[in-house]
Amino acid sequence: MRDPGRRQILFATVAISASSLLSAGRLLAADLPKVGLVHPGPKGPIPSISAVVAGMAVLGHEDGKTVTLEYRYAEGKLDQLPSIIRDLIEQDVKVIVAVAGEPLVAAARITNTVPIVSATASGDFVSMGLIKSWDRPGTNVTGMNLIVDEAAAARVEIVRKILPVARTLAVLVNPYPGNDELLSAMRTASSKADIKLMTIEIGKVDDLEPAIVDAKRNGADVVTSLQGPFFFFQRKLLADLSLKHKIPLAMSEALAAEAGALLQVNPDVPGCARRSANFVDLILKGANPRDLGIERYSRYDVAFNLRTARELGISLSPDTIKASKVIE
Repeated sequence: MRDPGRRQILFATVAISASSLLSAGRLLAADLPKVGLVHPGPKGPIPSISAVVAGMAVLGHEDGKTVTLEYRYAEGKLDQLPSIIRDLIEQDVKVIVAVAGEPLVAAARITNTVPIVSATASGDFVSMGLIKSWDRPGTNVTGMNLIVDEAAAARVEIVRKILPVARTLAVLVNPYPGNDELLSAMRTASSKADIKLMTIEIGKVDDLEPAIVDAKRNGADVVTSLQGPFFFFQRKLLADLSLKHKIPLAMSEALAAEAGALLQVNPDVPGCARRSANFVDLILKGANPRDLGIERYSRYDVAFNLRTARELGISLSPDTIKASKVIE
């Protein structure tokens, strides 16, 4: 006959062991180094954030196993970025990964001690006061610098190639860091391509349709936009308006061709973000961001939407379509 006392002792021992393992697991999780990822946009699948996380995983940094990832989204409320950064600092993060220009600038204003890794920011970090030099930052900021002016110039060149009759390009402008450099690059490229640029300031969503109507009325053959979250989140509306008013749309934002834009020439943001994981890895292993030279990244992707081309009566030959992606 089994001894009830022994069975109770066995159950108690198992329960204590399970409790100890659970406590140990919680302690381990609490001891994992924290990495904060900050994005100015809404929560949801963000390709650039996914790319950073994937890059970290390849290097052995997995959420809940070797690191704890703290995700923060400003939901478009950029004035909330300082409080988001302060919260991460209070959480004792080892690294702040800025997944856009706005959180990079905000983080650099809040702390000069916590390492900050730029995942996708563009612009001149030196003149912006973020670093002292490209090769040796000399501050707590390091990481990637996304070169976007080459993609902007290529967009003008490709427009000229696929639409040889185009003579005027309307550029929609919404304030965003680095857009002055983009516009300068587009002006240089348009001068070489014998295309006139027409700039139109956009302050809010309701400005978009009147801007496109005015652009077409004033002789624009193509509409394009500079970079920034505003245009990224309005890419579907812009594509719909271009079809409605029968004027081709060439955008700089990822997923614009999928949304219906005729042409998309965008910096390879996910590729740049993925490489930023190397900086996170080095810092977690003890490297000082002051000594980690900024990596400048200039690759860009080209995408065409053939369905949109057909609706606009534009013929794109196989010789013309040399793209990363073609949407049928």
